[in-house]
Amino acid sequence: MNSFQLHPDFYNRPIQLSPGEQTKPMEILRNFFDNCPLATVRKTLWQMVETALAVPYSVYDNAGERQSLLWFYRELEMALEAGWLLSQRNGENQ
Repeated sequence: MNSFQLHPDFYNRPIQLSPGEQTKPMEILRNFFDNCPLATVRKTLWQMVETALAVPYSVYDNAGERQSLLWFYRELEMALEAGWLLSQRNGENQ
């Protein structure tokens, strides 16, 4: 069992952002997309999924797990696009 399962309350909140950063999520998004163009994010995200699915004897040997990974990929890609749009709009308002 991994630590995410052992401590769900801890991991169900921001843990990488400092308290100060948590008050400026738009700044975090803008910084991310300034350093990682959306095309690069898509490429890297797909490489991660492709690698996970191509490696033999992985957790993704199960068809249901592969389906879950692909669903998560699509949802995360949409969330990234929404974050990118928000970071662009917020930058225009400053």
